Order: sequence, then structure tokens, then C-alpha cells
Amino acid sequence: MTNVQTYHRPSSLKDAWSLLSEKGKSAKLVGGGIDVALFAPPEVTTLIDLTELSQRSIELREGALVLGAGVTLTEMLESDVVADYLNGIVVHMLRQVASPLLRNVATLGGTLASTHPWSDVITLFLALDARVTQYAGEERTSSLADLLERRGTMDRAIITEVVLPAVATGTYASYEGFVRTEFDIAMLNCACRLTLNGSCSDVHIVFGGTPDIGHRAVAVEDALAGKTLSSEAIDAAAVIASESIPARDDVRASADYRRVLAGAGVRRCCQRIAQRVGE
Repeated sequence: MTNVQTYHRPSSLKDAWSLLSEKGKSAKLVGGGIDVALFAPPEVTTLIDLTELSQRSIELREGALVLGAGVTLTEMLESDVVADYLNGIVVHMLRQVASPLLRNVATLGGTLASTHPWSDVITLFLALDARVTQYAGEERTSSLADLLERRGTMDRAIITEVVLPAVATGTYASYEGFVRTEFDIAMLNCACRLTLNGSCSDVHIVFGGTPDIGHRAVAVEDALAGKTLSSEAIDAAAVIASESIPARDDVRASADYRRVLAGAGVRRCCQRIAQRVGE
């Protein structure tokens, strides 16, 4: 951060957006400040503080979980409203994210805008069909999946709100992250969401940290769609996950090991859902 020359705390979204547009790549938005402290590129000379502008509300609207972009991961983790959404799947995931100290300052908007490929939050929120509202002179709402397709521009707009939609009856979700230590970055993470009314429908399987950013595993989804969640169907889906995941080597894990983890992730997530159905 030695190159930072100016620090702004605008009083409105319009003023923040004007500064961001005027300064271009030399400006960076600040929420919790973790990315700014750890990853700010040398060309950044201007910081735009959003702490006075960011929404920090957490509420349920007609079954949808509506989260202000300024809410911290700890605030989400400790919220009864978040815990009530889809059997507490978001809370289950958040317990595996970073350390308590980092969760205390990391904001939801900053977590999505940073698009780190190992992000646990992005993987689960993709599986849950999250929708993101941004301000760029005017508000616009897009699916998280669409925004990640143009991920290089996500930090060029101001995230204001994130919505996890209401879920249909018989919908279940599960999450699995593979780490070496409690606070380590995941070597691979996996999120599953499906509706089960006799057979599986609306199946979403997402892998993150492959080491690329979270993406849906269509071949695995197709293998489960229309099937009962039997041991045979789960085993078949796990094999397809291992064979189809676009894994690569990096410093955290080899591609071969990630393929093993992918199969284990699908198997554990689906078995967990099957157990809940049985209960």
C-alpha cells in the first residue's frame, strides 16, 4: 500500500461511483480492507472507503435471504435469519472460511468482488443461484454466474445487495471443503443443491479451487437428474465428478489429488442429503 496517495470516504453511492469511474484502475474500493492490505496492485493510488454506504441488513423476504453487501462474514455466521435459511447451509460453510479475526472484517460484497478461485462463499452461492445487485450509475441485478463470466469487471461496480432465492419444498443443500488445517485455504471445495421429490431435479453441483474459480459440473448434474438418491446413483455421480473435473496442479494440490477430492466431495454431499431425507 506504499503507493496510495489519496483516501476518500464518499457520502453517497453516486459520489463513490464517480470517483471509481474517474480514477479507473488506479482506484480500489474498500470494504473490510483485507484484499487492499494483502493484494493491492502497485498501480492503485486511490482508495474509496464504502463503510458509510454499505448496507448491513440481513432479512428474509418471502422466503428469500437478502444480504446487504457490507455485512461481515461473522455477522452472517451469527445471524438467526441466516441459520434458518435452507437448514443452515450458509452457516455451515462460513464456519470453514478463514479465521474468526478475518471473518470479523471481511464483507460479503468484498468476498464476491475479489473472486479468489478458492472462495468457499462463491462456490456455495453459485450452487444456490445467488443474484447480485450492483451500482454503476444506476442499479442493476444479475446472477452471480453471469457476473463471474465477466469477473475482470466485478470490482468496477459497487455491490449493494446479494439475494439467495426462496427454495422449493423438498430442496436440500450440502457443502464440503477440503483443507489441511482449520484456517487453511481449501485445496478443493464442493457445493450441492437439489430438489428431491422421489427423484432429483434442479440439480446444482459446483466445484471451486480446481484451482479455478467455482463452476458448475454439468456432467455430474446430468448424472443425478431424474434419479433417486440411491447409493448406486451417488457412486456413479462421484465417478463422473472425478473423471470430468477440469483439475490442474498448483502449490496446494496436484490435479490427480483434486480429482480424488471431487469424487469424495460429491459422495459426501449427496450422502448427507440422503441422510437428511431419511430422517
